[in-house]
Amino acid sequence: MTTEELAKIIGVSRVTLSKVINGVGGVSPKTEAKIRKYIEEYNFEPNSKARSLVGKEEQIIGFFSAYSDAYAGVSKDITSHFATELVNLVANCAQKRGYKTLVYLTDVEQDVKSIAKIFNSKLVRGAILLGYNTGNEDIEKLGKLGVPLVLVNQERDSHYKNVVAVNMDDQVSAYFAIEKLVEYGHKNLLYIGCERNRLPAIRRHEGVKSALEKNKDRIESVIEVDCDFNEEKAYEAIKEIYGKKTGTKPTGIFAANDVMAIGAMNALKDMGYRIPEDVSVIGFDDIPMSKYLTPGLTTMRCSFGQIASTCVDSLIDLIENKEVVNHIELPTEYMERGSLARFK
Repeated sequence: MTTEELAKIIGVSRVTLSKVINGVGGVSPKTEAKIRKYIEEYNFEPNSKARSLVGKEEQIIGFFSAYSDAYAGVSKDITSHFATELVNLVANCAQKRGYKTLVYLTDVEQDVKSIAKIFNSKLVRGAILLGYNTGNEDIEKLGKLGVPLVLVNQERDSHYKNVVAVNMDDQVSAYFAIEKLVEYGHKNLLYIGCERNRLPAIRRHEGVKSALEKNKDRIESVIEVDCDFNEEKAYEAIKEIYGKKTGTKPTGIFAANDVMAIGAMNALKDMGYRIPEDVSVIGFDDIPMSKYLTPGLTTMRCSFGQIASTCVDSLIDLIENKEVVNHIELPTEYMERGSLARFK
Protein backbone atom coordinates (compact mmCIF):
# COMPACT_ATOMS: atom_id res chain seq x y z
CA MET A 1 0.00 0.00 0.00
CA THR A 2 1.32 3.48 -0.90
CA THR A 3 1.01 6.66 1.19
CA GLU A 4 -1.46 7.95 -1.40
CA GLU A 5 -3.68 4.88 -0.94
CA LEU A 6 -3.57 5.04 2.84
CA ALA A 7 -4.24 8.80 2.86
CA LYS A 8 -7.34 8.20 0.75
CA ILE A 9 -8.60 5.54 3.17
CA ILE A 10 -8.04 7.84 6.17
CA GLY A 11 -9.50 10.87 4.45
CA VAL A 12 -6.45 13.17 4.72
CA SER A 13 -3.94 14.54 2.25
CA ARG A 14 -0.74 12.69 1.43
CA VAL A 15 1.23 15.63 2.80
CA THR A 16 -0.54 15.40 6.17
CA LEU A 17 0.07 11.67 6.31
CA SER A 18 3.76 12.16 5.45
CA LYS A 19 4.16 14.70 8.23
CA VAL A 20 2.91 12.20 10.81
CA ILE A 21 5.04 9.37 9.38
CA ASN A 22 8.18 11.53 9.39
CA GLY A 23 7.41 13.20 12.73
CA VAL A 24 7.85 16.76 11.45
CA GLY A 25 4.84 18.18 13.30
CA GLY A 26 2.29 20.63 12.00
CA VAL A 27 -0.66 18.25 12.44
CA SER A 28 -3.34 18.61 15.11
CA PRO A 29 -3.22 16.01 17.92
CA LYS A 30 -6.68 14.72 16.97
CA THR A 31 -5.74 14.19 13.32
CA GLU A 32 -2.39 12.66 14.25
CA ALA A 33 -4.08 10.20 16.61
CA LYS A 34 -6.52 9.22 13.85
CA ILE A 35 -3.70 8.69 11.36
CA ARG A 36 -1.62 6.62 13.76
CA LYS A 37 -4.64 4.45 14.48
CA TYR A 38 -4.97 3.64 10.77
CA ILE A 39 -1.22 3.09 10.40
CA GLU A 40 -1.38 0.49 13.17
CA GLU A 41 -4.59 -1.10 11.88
CA TYR A 42 -3.19 -1.58 8.37
CA ASN A 43 0.34 -2.37 9.57
CA PHE A 44 1.61 0.38 7.30
CA GLU A 45 5.38 0.58 7.14
CA PRO A 46 6.73 2.73 4.28
CA ASN A 47 9.92 1.41 2.81
CA SER A 48 11.13 3.52 -0.08
CA LYS A 49 14.37 1.55 -0.37
CA ALA A 50 12.50 -1.73 -0.81
CA ARG A 51 10.14 -0.13 -3.33
CA SER A 52 13.06 1.18 -5.33
CA LEU A 53 14.30 -2.39 -5.75
CA VAL A 54 11.10 -3.41 -7.49
CA GLY A 55 11.28 -2.77 -11.21
CA LYS A 56 9.14 -3.77 -14.13
CA GLU A 57 11.50 -6.67 -14.87
CA GLU A 58 11.39 -8.03 -11.31
CA GLN A 59 8.19 -10.01 -10.87
CA ILE A 60 7.98 -11.56 -7.41
CA ILE A 61 5.20 -13.49 -5.69
CA GLY A 62 5.15 -14.51 -2.04
CA PHE A 63 4.68 -17.92 -0.45
CA PHE A 64 3.79 -17.32 3.19
CA SER A 65 3.32 -20.15 5.66
CA ALA A 66 2.73 -20.45 9.41
CA TYR A 67 4.25 -23.28 11.40
CA SER A 68 4.84 -22.33 15.03
CA ASP A 69 6.76 -24.26 17.66
CA ALA A 70 3.48 -25.63 18.97
CA TYR A 71 2.55 -26.84 15.51
CA ALA A 72 5.92 -28.10 14.39
CA GLY A 73 7.15 -29.70 17.61
CA VAL A 74 10.73 -29.05 18.67
CA SER A 75 11.83 -27.55 15.36
CA LYS A 76 11.10 -24.12 13.92
CA ASP A 77 11.74 -25.33 10.40
CA ILE A 78 8.95 -26.28 8.01
CA THR A 79 8.07 -29.76 9.25
CA SER A 80 4.80 -30.07 7.37
CA HIS A 81 5.37 -32.41 4.43
CA PHE A 82 2.56 -30.62 2.62
CA ALA A 83 4.24 -27.22 3.03
CA THR A 84 7.69 -28.56 2.18
CA GLU A 85 6.43 -30.07 -1.06
CA LEU A 86 4.61 -26.89 -2.04
CA VAL A 87 7.60 -24.59 -1.48
CA ASN A 88 9.64 -26.28 -4.23
CA LEU A 89 6.73 -26.84 -6.58
CA VAL A 90 5.42 -23.27 -6.27
CA ALA A 91 8.87 -21.82 -6.97
CA ASN A 92 9.24 -24.01 -10.08
CA CYS A 93 5.78 -23.18 -11.40
CA ALA A 94 6.32 -19.46 -10.83
CA GLN A 95 9.67 -19.54 -12.60
CA LYS A 96 8.04 -21.05 -15.68
CA ARG A 97 5.78 -18.00 -15.85
CA GLY A 98 8.63 -15.54 -15.36
CA TYR A 99 8.16 -14.88 -11.65
CA LYS A 100 10.46 -15.34 -8.66
CA THR A 101 9.21 -16.52 -5.27
CA LEU A 102 9.80 -15.01 -1.85
CA VAL A 103 9.30 -17.66 0.87
CA TYR A 104 8.49 -16.30 4.32
CA LEU A 105 7.49 -18.11 7.53
CA THR A 106 5.52 -16.32 10.21
CA ASP A 107 5.89 -17.37 13.84
CA VAL A 108 2.33 -18.44 14.54
CA GLU A 109 -0.89 -19.17 12.68
CA GLN A 110 -2.51 -15.96 13.90
CA ASP A 111 0.33 -13.56 13.00
CA VAL A 112 -0.33 -11.92 9.65
CA LYS A 113 0.93 -8.42 10.48
CA SER A 114 4.40 -9.21 9.13
CA ILE A 115 2.78 -10.24 5.84
CA ALA A 116 0.99 -6.90 5.63
CA LYS A 117 4.33 -5.13 6.03
CA ILE A 118 5.78 -7.08 3.12
CA PHE A 119 2.87 -6.07 0.93
CA ASN A 120 3.23 -2.44 2.03
CA SER A 121 6.90 -2.51 1.04
CA LYS A 122 5.89 -3.57 -2.49
CA LEU A 123 8.35 -6.45 -2.46
CA VAL A 124 5.73 -8.87 -3.83
CA ARG A 125 2.90 -8.51 -6.31
CA GLY A 126 0.69 -11.05 -4.57
CA ALA A 127 0.97 -14.10 -2.34
CA ILE A 128 -0.02 -17.70 -1.66
CA LEU A 129 -0.94 -18.29 2.00
CA LEU A 130 -0.82 -21.65 3.75
CA GLY A 131 -1.21 -22.82 7.33
CA TYR A 132 -3.17 -19.99 8.95
CA ASN A 133 -6.21 -20.39 11.15
CA THR A 134 -9.53 -20.44 9.33
CA GLY A 135 -11.43 -17.17 9.78
CA ASN A 136 -8.28 -15.11 10.44
CA GLU A 137 -9.41 -11.47 10.64
CA ASP A 138 -6.04 -10.10 9.51
CA ILE A 139 -6.20 -12.13 6.31
CA GLU A 140 -9.72 -10.80 5.86
CA LYS A 141 -8.26 -7.28 6.02
CA LEU A 142 -5.71 -8.15 3.35
CA GLY A 143 -8.55 -9.33 1.14
CA LYS A 144 -10.45 -6.09 1.67
CA LEU A 145 -7.39 -4.09 0.59
CA GLY A 146 -7.51 -5.68 -2.85
CA VAL A 147 -4.22 -7.56 -2.51
CA PRO A 148 -4.01 -10.55 -4.92
CA LEU A 149 -4.18 -13.63 -2.68
CA VAL A 150 -4.50 -17.37 -3.06
CA LEU A 151 -5.58 -19.16 0.12
CA VAL A 152 -4.63 -22.84 0.24
CA ASN A 153 -6.96 -24.94 2.41
CA GLN A 154 -7.70 -21.76 4.34
CA GLU A 155 -11.34 -20.76 3.82
CA ARG A 156 -14.40 -22.57 2.51
CA ASP A 157 -14.94 -19.92 -0.14
CA SER A 158 -13.63 -16.64 -1.53
CA HIS A 159 -15.57 -13.46 -0.81
CA TYR A 160 -13.48 -11.05 -2.89
CA LYS A 161 -12.58 -10.79 -6.57
CA ASN A 162 -8.91 -10.50 -5.66
CA VAL A 163 -8.89 -13.70 -3.58
CA VAL A 164 -8.88 -17.30 -4.82
CA ALA A 165 -9.62 -20.19 -2.46
CA VAL A 166 -7.91 -23.43 -3.51
CA ASN A 167 -9.02 -26.41 -1.43
CA MET A 168 -8.70 -30.16 -1.52
CA ASP A 169 -11.90 -32.16 -1.44
CA ASP A 170 -11.25 -33.07 2.22
CA GLN A 171 -14.79 -33.81 3.32
CA VAL A 172 -15.64 -36.18 0.48
CA SER A 173 -12.25 -37.89 0.80
CA ALA A 174 -12.57 -38.51 4.54
CA TYR A 175 -16.10 -39.82 4.00
CA PHE A 176 -14.72 -42.22 1.38
CA ALA A 177 -12.00 -43.48 3.74
CA ILE A 178 -14.50 -44.42 6.45
CA GLU A 179 -16.77 -46.03 3.87
CA LYS A 180 -13.85 -48.11 2.65
CA LEU A 181 -13.10 -49.42 6.16
CA VAL A 182 -16.75 -50.33 6.64
CA GLU A 183 -16.86 -51.96 3.21
CA TYR A 184 -13.92 -54.13 4.27
CA GLY A 185 -15.84 -55.36 7.30
CA HIS A 186 -14.37 -53.19 10.06
CA LYS A 187 -16.96 -52.51 12.75
CA ASN A 188 -14.71 -51.06 15.45
CA LEU A 189 -13.07 -47.89 14.20
CA LEU A 190 -10.55 -45.31 15.35
CA TYR A 191 -10.32 -41.81 13.87
CA ILE A 192 -7.05 -39.98 14.53
CA GLY A 193 -7.86 -36.35 13.86
CA CYS A 194 -6.91 -32.78 14.73
CA GLU A 195 -8.99 -30.20 16.55
CA ARG A 196 -7.10 -27.16 15.29
CA ASN A 197 -9.11 -24.35 13.71
CA ARG A 198 -7.80 -25.29 10.29
CA LEU A 199 -10.02 -25.98 7.31
CA PRO A 200 -8.53 -29.41 6.43
CA ALA A 201 -8.98 -30.60 10.02
CA ILE A 202 -12.52 -29.24 10.16
CA ARG A 203 -13.65 -30.67 6.83
CA ARG A 204 -12.05 -34.07 7.34
CA HIS A 205 -13.85 -34.38 10.66
CA GLU A 206 -17.12 -33.42 8.95
CA GLY A 207 -16.57 -36.14 6.35
CA VAL A 208 -15.88 -38.72 9.04
CA LYS A 209 -18.94 -37.66 11.00
CA SER A 210 -21.20 -37.97 7.94
CA ALA A 211 -19.87 -41.42 7.07
CA LEU A 212 -20.27 -42.65 10.64
CA GLU A 213 -23.87 -41.44 10.70
CA LYS A 214 -24.70 -43.15 7.41
CA ASN A 215 -23.11 -46.44 8.50
CA LYS A 216 -24.16 -46.41 12.17
CA ASP A 217 -26.05 -49.69 11.80
CA ARG A 218 -22.87 -51.40 10.54
CA ILE A 219 -20.50 -49.93 13.14
CA GLU A 220 -20.23 -51.21 16.71
CA SER A 221 -17.78 -48.73 18.23
CA VAL A 222 -15.90 -45.55 17.32
CA ILE A 223 -13.01 -43.86 19.11
CA GLU A 224 -11.89 -40.36 18.14
CA VAL A 225 -8.61 -38.83 19.33
CA ASP A 226 -6.98 -35.45 18.72
CA CYS A 227 -3.33 -35.93 17.75
CA ASP A 228 -2.76 -32.47 16.27
CA PHE A 229 -1.38 -33.77 12.93
CA ASN A 230 1.61 -34.98 14.97
CA GLU A 231 3.38 -38.34 14.55
CA GLU A 232 4.54 -38.67 18.17
CA LYS A 233 1.10 -37.88 19.57
CA ALA A 234 -0.45 -40.50 17.29
CA TYR A 235 2.14 -43.03 18.46
CA GLU A 236 1.35 -42.34 22.13
CA ALA A 237 -2.42 -42.43 21.53
CA ILE A 238 -2.15 -45.88 19.94
CA LYS A 239 -0.03 -47.11 22.84
CA GLU A 240 -2.71 -45.96 25.29
CA ILE A 241 -5.72 -47.28 23.38
CA TYR A 242 -4.29 -50.69 22.47
CA GLY A 243 -2.46 -51.07 25.76
CA LYS A 244 -5.66 -51.33 27.79
CA LYS A 245 -6.36 -54.81 29.09
CA THR A 246 -10.12 -54.47 28.69
CA GLY A 247 -12.42 -53.15 26.00
CA THR A 248 -12.82 -53.74 22.29
CA LYS A 249 -9.83 -52.72 20.20
CA PRO A 250 -10.38 -50.93 16.85
CA THR A 251 -9.52 -53.00 13.79
CA GLY A 252 -9.80 -50.10 11.32
CA ILE A 253 -7.96 -46.77 11.65
CA PHE A 254 -8.34 -43.62 9.58
CA ALA A 255 -5.75 -40.92 10.26
CA ALA A 256 -6.32 -37.35 9.01
CA ASN A 257 -2.80 -37.23 7.61
CA ASP A 258 -0.07 -39.69 6.68
CA VAL A 259 2.26 -38.48 9.42
CA MET A 260 -0.21 -39.58 12.11
CA ALA A 261 -0.88 -42.80 10.22
CA ILE A 262 2.85 -43.56 10.29
CA GLY A 263 2.97 -42.89 14.03
CA ALA A 264 0.04 -45.25 14.49
CA MET A 265 1.63 -48.00 12.39
CA ASN A 266 4.92 -47.76 14.27
CA ALA A 267 3.14 -48.05 17.62
CA LEU A 268 1.08 -51.02 16.46
CA LYS A 269 4.20 -52.83 15.25
CA ASP A 270 6.02 -52.13 18.52
CA MET A 271 3.08 -53.66 20.40
CA GLY A 272 3.10 -56.81 18.28
CA TYR A 273 0.06 -56.07 16.12
CA ARG A 274 0.18 -57.15 12.49
CA ILE A 275 -0.77 -54.70 9.73
CA PRO A 276 -3.15 -55.35 8.03
CA GLU A 277 -4.01 -58.79 9.48
CA ASP A 278 -4.93 -57.38 12.93
CA VAL A 279 -5.43 -53.69 12.18
CA SER A 280 -5.97 -51.81 8.91
CA VAL A 281 -4.77 -48.22 8.48
CA ILE A 282 -5.74 -45.49 6.01
CA GLY A 283 -3.97 -42.13 5.85
CA PHE A 284 -4.39 -38.86 3.99
CA ASP A 285 -2.00 -36.90 1.70
CA ASP A 286 0.20 -39.63 0.16
CA ILE A 287 3.48 -38.04 1.19
CA PRO A 288 6.48 -39.54 -0.70
CA MET A 289 7.48 -42.05 2.01
CA SER A 290 3.99 -43.57 2.28
CA LYS A 291 4.46 -46.02 -0.56
CA TYR A 292 7.83 -47.17 0.78
CA LEU A 293 6.54 -48.22 4.21
CA THR A 294 6.17 -51.89 5.15
CA PRO A 295 3.39 -52.45 4.37
CA GLY A 296 2.73 -49.56 2.01
CA LEU A 297 0.21 -47.07 3.41
CA THR A 298 -3.27 -46.95 1.90
CA THR A 299 -4.13 -43.27 1.67
CA MET A 300 -6.08 -40.48 -0.02
CA ARG A 301 -3.59 -38.96 -2.44
CA CYS A 302 -3.30 -35.21 -2.89
CA SER A 303 -1.61 -34.11 -6.11
CA PHE A 304 0.91 -31.59 -4.76
CA GLY A 305 1.89 -30.67 -8.31
CA GLN A 306 -1.70 -29.87 -9.24
CA ILE A 307 -2.19 -27.83 -6.09
CA ALA A 308 0.99 -25.81 -6.73
CA SER A 309 0.28 -25.13 -10.41
CA THR A 310 -3.33 -24.18 -9.67
CA CYS A 311 -2.23 -21.76 -6.94
CA VAL A 312 0.51 -20.15 -9.02
CA ASP A 313 -1.58 -19.82 -12.17
CA SER A 314 -4.50 -18.37 -10.22
CA LEU A 315 -2.28 -15.85 -8.42
CA ILE A 316 -0.44 -14.66 -11.53
CA ASP A 317 -3.72 -14.39 -13.43
CA LEU A 318 -5.04 -12.20 -10.59
CA ILE A 319 -1.91 -10.03 -10.74
CA GLU A 320 -2.18 -9.71 -14.52
CA ASN A 321 -5.91 -8.89 -14.32
CA LYS A 322 -6.98 -12.03 -16.15
CA GLU A 323 -10.21 -13.90 -15.49
CA VAL A 324 -10.01 -16.40 -12.64
CA VAL A 325 -12.21 -18.93 -10.86
CA ASN A 326 -12.38 -17.75 -7.25
CA HIS A 327 -13.20 -21.10 -5.63
CA ILE A 328 -11.46 -24.29 -6.72
CA GLU A 329 -11.93 -27.76 -5.21
CA LEU A 330 -9.24 -30.27 -6.18
CA PRO A 331 -10.09 -33.99 -5.92
CA THR A 332 -7.96 -36.61 -4.19
CA GLU A 333 -7.16 -40.08 -5.46
CA TYR A 334 -7.62 -43.29 -3.47
CA MET A 335 -4.35 -45.23 -3.29
CA GLU A 336 -4.86 -48.76 -1.94
CA ARG A 337 -1.74 -50.45 -0.64
CA GLY A 338 -0.82 -53.15 1.87
CA SER A 339 -2.05 -51.48 5.06
CA LEU A 340 -5.72 -52.27 4.30
CA ALA A 341 -7.32 -55.70 4.33
CA ARG A 342 -10.74 -57.22 4.84
CA PHE A 343 -11.47 -58.05 8.46
CA LYS A 344 -12.08 -61.73 9.05
